[in-house]
This record gives sequence, structure tokens and C-alpha cells, in this order.
Amino acid sequence: MHPPPTDLELLDSLAHKLRGLPPLPSQPFTVHDGIYIFNHNPSYLYDNYGGGADCVYFFCNQFSYQDGWKVAAQTQEIVDGSGAKVGLKDTLVFHESRWLPRTRWTMDEFMARYQEGFKWFSDSTRLYRLHRPA
Repeated sequence: MHPPPTDLELLDSLAHKLRGLPPLPSQPFTVHDGIYIFNHNPSYLYDNYGGGADCVYFFCNQFSYQDGWKVAAQTQEIVDGSGAKVGLKDTLVFHESRWLPRTRWTMDEFMARYQEGFKWFSDSTRLYRLHRPA
């Protein structure tokens, strides 16, 4: 079993996607694409795409926070080994009051804002990491 991917590995996967490149053959995790992940019960997404893993990964364009997700922490800058900024991460929370009042989901939103090889826009594709609730 592989260790969970680092934030830097997830940003690298996103940068490959934005450059139109396939994932690296050594990438030990799957990022689901072409799935509309919002306005869905997070339990549904996890049950259908999680496969028992601790996290599920999706590519998706930015969404409206009216979809039930709220920013829970200050935006973090992600840096590479040389200290250069390569992207941003927001942590989002969702309380499933519409379905199960005590379930709380978290999801990280990664933006490859400072990468080279593509032009980044505010509505560019992002990578989302949905965490299984504890």
C-alpha cells in the first residue's frame, strides 16, 4: 500500500492535467475526472468512488460555496523543495444537515496557480481531496 500523496504530488498531478499531459506512470493514486461532484451528498461520492480509501480525488472547476461547502481555514501556500510557490490549498467543510446531521466532511481544494506551462484563471480546473469522516 502506498502512503497518501503529499500536497506537492497532488499539485503536480493537477499541473499535468492543466498542461494536457497524462498522469505520471508512477502516480500511485487515481483522480476522477468528468464527474460533477457538487450538489451531491458527499457520502454518495465517497461510497461510489472511494473504494475504501481514506481520501477520494477529483478534478473539477471551481464551484460556488452555496453548494454547502464553506472555507474552514486560511488559504495555505504550497512550496516545492526550493521554496518556490507552486500552488494554493483551501480546506473546506460540509455539514450534511440535509442528510445526516452529525456527519462532517472535509475537502481540500488545490489550485496550481504559480505553475508554468499553462495560463491560470480563477475558474481553472482544481483538484479536490475529499476526506472520509473520522
